[in-house]
Order: sequence, then C-alpha cells, then structure tokens
Amino acid sequence: MSASLLLNQISDDLFQRLQDAATLHQRSLEEEAIVCLGKVLLPIATTEELIARTHELRQQFVCDEDRLADVIKRLEGGDPCLL
Repeated sequence: MSASLLLNQISDDLFQRLQDAATLHQRSLEEEAIVCLGKVLLPIATTEELIARTHELRQQFVCDEDRLADVIKRLEGGDPCLL
C-alpha cells in the first residue's frame, strides 16, 4: 500500500535540516522524510532486541579488563579500546 502526503508551512529551518540530511545520506527529500518519520513513529524493537543491540554496541567500546579505571587510563594514553 502506498500513500502520498503533502506538507505545507514547513519552517525554513526544518526544511533546511531535512535537505541537509537528505544530502548527507544521498537520498531525495521524500526518501529522507520517510526515513525520519519511520524512525519516530514505528516501533524500534522489542525490549529483548534493544538489550541485545545494547550489548553488541557496548562490546565495541569495552577494554579487555572491563574496568572503568583501565578504560580511562587507556583513553588518556590515546588507546580508544575498540575491538
């Protein structure tokens, strides 16, 4: 099912942000608007999916010892601890 939507009276600032985002993501204005609406209005995920995704993302930034002091020490030394 496909539908159309005409938006009137969009502020210049909002339109510029949409245009900038579309350019950045190499999308048309319409495609960018659809993606933005989808992110806001569609359910993101189940609680279990969010927890799993959180664990996946966390693993990208955790050092082997997984201690805050070690993380701070490594960051200060210029090592971001990425896997």
